Amino acid sequence: MIKAAAALAALALVGVFTTALNPYTRLFALAVAALVVAAVALRRTVGRSPEFGFLAVALICGSLLSVTEPRNFNSWDELIHYQRAENIASVLVPDLYFRPDTTSSSYSIEQQNKIDTLVDGSYQRSRRKPTFYDLTYNKVGYLPSAIALAIGSWIHLPHHLCFVVGRWMNVVLYSLVVFFAIRKLATGKMIMSVIALFPTSIFLASNYNYDSWVTAFTMLGLAYLFGGLQRPDKRLTVCEMCLMLGAFVVGLGPKAIYFPLMLLLFLLRPDKFTSPMHHKYFTRATALSTVLVICSFVLPFVFSGIGGNDKRGGDAVNSAEQVKFILGQPLVYIKILLGFMLKYFDPTRAGRFTTFFSYLGMANGVWVVLGTLGLAALTDKNRHDEATATWRIRSSVVAVFLATVSLIATALYVSFTPVGSPGISGVQPRYLIPLLFPLFLVSGSSRLTIPFNRNIYHSAIFTVMAFVMMLGIWDRIVSRYY
Repeated sequence: MIKAAAALAALALVGVFTTALNPYTRLFALAVAALVVAAVALRRTVGRSPEFGFLAVALICGSLLSVTEPRNFNSWDELIHYQRAENIASVLVPDLYFRPDTTSSSYSIEQQNKIDTLVDGSYQRSRRKPTFYDLTYNKVGYLPSAIALAIGSWIHLPHHLCFVVGRWMNVVLYSLVVFFAIRKLATGKMIMSVIALFPTSIFLASNYNYDSWVTAFTMLGLAYLFGGLQRPDKRLTVCEMCLMLGAFVVGLGPKAIYFPLMLLLFLLRPDKFTSPMHHKYFTRATALSTVLVICSFVLPFVFSGIGGNDKRGGDAVNSAEQVKFILGQPLVYIKILLGFMLKYFDPTRAGRFTTFFSYLGMANGVWVVLGTLGLAALTDKNRHDEATATWRIRSSVVAVFLATVSLIATALYVSFTPVGSPGISGVQPRYLIPLLFPLFLVSGSSRLTIPFNRNIYHSAIFTVMAFVMMLGIWDRIVSRYY
């Protein structure tokens, strides 16, 4: 096996130095070689510490994506997200270079080089005055990209490279935060790894947005929560309590609608704390933090009134009238909501949150990814799962999952959907990603475990996820360059 891996790595490295291949194909070959080397190096470690396997795959594939993607806005609403990151960067570096709102990209390498030269040459120093609004709580998810843009501008990095580094910084933060989340778990490590390695998850992390920030930090908070529940005899330290609560508060800044996840923190019983006083303080801090997160979402909507409409929904959207419709005909809206959920949870549409590269298209392998997730959910078990297999915990997780989806749907029905519409518009399948880990963690039976070596089991899962990811990158991006 090691000889075969070495041969594959050597073959890939040959491609790196083959001048007949374009630079993006050579980068792809380098990534293949790096994955093979990582697989060999971690073959005896990944069984007990799968977080290192995740880190290797996420960093290599995410870096390849961020570098090889067209230097344009490839993800959902990315222009808006980029501009917000740029605005924060302008606070850090007042004379920051600003990118034009409209620019083009090309799969022709020669043409792309000309576009890069044009963009770099047409750049102008911003005269915009930074405002306090650029640094509000709901924009915290743009900090990694903003810091990268600020540093790039400060050292006078050509902007086409600065743009790439800005989105690559998201990959680094996402990979490291999820690494520590997986590390904290006593069981369910591979379930979290598979979800965090969805091609769509890595794609989001390699572009300008806040989705990867929300996913990473909610996973960290959930890991501290379930890691604590999985070890009934271990008491939580003050540091663990602060990190657990802090991860949720920081992670939910950009998308406070996920606040029901914080209600799971109340599953911690008093005997998990070193003293009754610690339990009381933690409960009060959790309640206060949850209220603050809710206020960050509700208050802007309340004070914006009709002006809170999402303009992308069209002229027929009227938030105030939509609220009146829901309150006036609650049974009608419940029927609309249930009909929406039946379609939203349709497994045949799972590719939209597993292997979708947004405007770059759908990658192959959705059923492979779903099968891998199902296998992990059923078999990634050990004795620690007994503590989280109670009906109290399972019913709480399912209730929070359904409540969060309902809130997301309702929020977009109010702000994005025409008044009285029989359907709900604007709810993207990717919104499910932060909610999947707790749901799949508590599924299955703690008595069903894998009968063979963990090194082989974990390596096989990482190989499958890396293969699907690399296949998607080749098909949707790298193979198109000429």
